[in-house]
Amino acid sequence: MSGNERPVPAVENDVLLRRSSQPLQPVSPLYVEQSWERCASAYHLDPSQGWTADVLSGAEFRHVSGRSAVLLKSAMDEMRRLFDLVQGMGLMVLLADPDATILARCVDETHLSMCRRLHLRKGAIWSEAEAGTNGVGTCIKEQCPVFLGQGEHWRFCFSLLASYAVPLFDAQGRVAGALNLAALSGNTTRPYAALVMETLLQSGRRIEEQLFRSRYAGQKILTLGAAEGCSSPLVALNTDGEVTGATHSARTLMGWTDTMIQDHPNLLTELEAGTEVSLQKAEECVVRSALAGCQGNVTATAQSLGISRATLYRKMKALGVGQ
Repeated sequence: MSGNERPVPAVENDVLLRRSSQPLQPVSPLYVEQSWERCASAYHLDPSQGWTADVLSGAEFRHVSGRSAVLLKSAMDEMRRLFDLVQGMGLMVLLADPDATILARCVDETHLSMCRRLHLRKGAIWSEAEAGTNGVGTCIKEQCPVFLGQGEHWRFCFSLLASYAVPLFDAQGRVAGALNLAALSGNTTRPYAALVMETLLQSGRRIEEQLFRSRYAGQKILTLGAAEGCSSPLVALNTDGEVTGATHSARTLMGWTDTMIQDHPNLLTELEAGTEVSLQKAEECVVRSALAGCQGNVTATAQSLGISRATLYRKMKALGVGQ
């Protein structure tokens, strides 16, 4: 062992060995392995111990749900739509805040008793540090989509729980919470895991778009490209074609910070300055979507983007738009 390596305490080794008696799936994602390591070495959680969730009191829950009122308003219709799609697969829908506290759920009546036993209820805190590896808590910790099949949760008491979860981002690109699909019947949904996850991702992006459009109501909303993953690359523009807001995906693509957005950069100037293929494609997407929003009127489109008609025509020619 080199001098830079931290020896793993015997207690941590013992916990990992006991957890390893329930092996991971053959190709478990890296986030599962990293979460298990945190559970053993950072949180010191014994997987064999039973778990009782901390549940907020009525007053505490009203305070917490009040802080997430915008998220709840934007998410409830989408949660119900999603539940209608997956109910026949034995899945329930859960919405959590950034602290992994369950805010709302859509669940079949036949699952209510199991939900009570597993504390899948409003006000229950499912942070990774308390519950161990789980869909909501690990998704928020990693800020990425998470699928946990049978045996991939940290605690043995969740061995038959399967969980799909995606982070939800607010209008400023921050994690607003998580959307979770949970199954109580082990790996029955695994053959359809890719389809279930893509459906969940689409719901998460719809909620993000609703949050973004509500925040920037009255401003022009344009996309920088196709929506992928947890976030759609959307930007909000004022009447001068300056950026006033951007989603998590748009910020990542453009390298924007809050301070940079507060300076209201001109969108096309920013895109034109980039040499990456992704930014060139984003520029084309912006021009096409702006033209569509103005019903093909070049003058109105140029005004909305804060450029002259001649500049727009030059860009259209260079990008092959309208040919």
